[in-house]
Amino acid sequence: MKRAPVLLAVVALLGAVGLALAAGGAGAVPFEGGFAQMDVEPDDVSMAVAVQPDGDAQWTVEYRIRLGTDEEERAFEQLRADVENDTEAYTTRFRDRMASTAATAESATGRNMTVSNATVTAERRELPQAYGVLTYRFEWTNFAAVDGDRLRVGDAVDGLFLDGSSSLIVSWPDGYRLGETTPEPSEVREGSVVWNGPVDFSAGQPRIAVAPAGPLSGVPTAGLVALFAVLVVAGITAYRRRNAGDDGGEGVVATDTAVGSETAGSETAASDGTAASGESGLGGDGDADTSGESDDEADAAPTVDSDLLSNEEQVLRLIESQGGRMKQKQVAEELDWTAAKTSQVVTGLRDEGDLDGFRLGRENVLSLPEFEPDGDASDEDAESEVGDDAGGSDADGGDGNDAAGSD
Repeated sequence: MKRAPVLLAVVALLGAVGLALAAGGAGAVPFEGGFAQMDVEPDDVSMAVAVQPDGDAQWTVEYRIRLGTDEEERAFEQLRADVENDTEAYTTRFRDRMASTAATAESATGRNMTVSNATVTAERRELPQAYGVLTYRFEWTNFAAVDGDRLRVGDAVDGLFLDGSSSLIVSWPDGYRLGETTPEPSEVREGSVVWNGPVDFSAGQPRIAVAPAGPLSGVPTAGLVALFAVLVVAGITAYRRRNAGDDGGEGVVATDTAVGSETAGSETAASDGTAASGESGLGGDGDADTSGESDDEADAAPTVDSDLLSNEEQVLRLIESQGGRMKQKQVAEELDWTAAKTSQVVTGLRDEGDLDGFRLGRENVLSLPEFEPDGDASDEDAESEVGDDAGGSDADGGDGNDAAGSD
């Protein structure tokens, strides 16, 4: 059968949109009378859905038919002329069918939905072969569910079916990041995901969740993690220094009080630190308690709800908490992710330069770039503090000679 004689009939019915949803989906019988009724199918169909922050979506549906002969070229030129001369006939038929689909989805989701601003164009493109392309565009209000600042996409086309010549592309607004998708897409791009047919989405599919990246989205994620770590360390250091200063002041006050209220013998005892230790509760045990409280404060550093973190931030935060280096398999286990999802997120971080990786045997090891463990410095500070406390204890207890001898 030659394609040219039926080409016009095929494209004239393209307003019927050749999609089908599984029975029981959000649009159980959308776009009826589509390509299943045609003698010739288009070579491919592309559906691009651009979701907006308010949940509305801009749809672009393209039907492409290869123009391999002069006869097919002439047939498409006649179609293009018909579209230009009677555009309303094409858009009205298309809009009515899409409005019926939106009404079915509205009943299934509980969100008010409308279809508006439908347009149609016909043009010849070199891709690089010559194709006749019929393009429909329209707006679908409340296509995505808005959950706080998150967008959840897919319930309006639950159970969608893509044949082998169809593809679905879903994109989200600038400043948003991908949270999760189901099922796994054929391709993950910057700001969009792609499913190439054949795909028979089951109930509850497809699903996409995206959320704003935050006010500092322009700053590399690794830089945010490093900044957070520096602020936490600086806060703990300031807290310890303040406590150390407060402890010294309390010792002086206690000693002065003892001097003013006791006899000369009591004054000697006060100068030895006995009265100060008894009244203020400081001394060897007090120092230990203070140190313990400081450690507790360090352990109780502010935490962030994982629901408020992007996938990339969760990975970087986890690796940072493990000293800056961690096996990829452990990351997947800790975050309860699939290997595919973990690989997807890690690949994105490595491409952006926020994460390094190398092979260790059969394991993938991930590390933060230019990360220098500060464990040695912390140990030296701890040893210094222990040495100072020991010296003070010797002096207060009158064992300074022993300390000097050991030095």
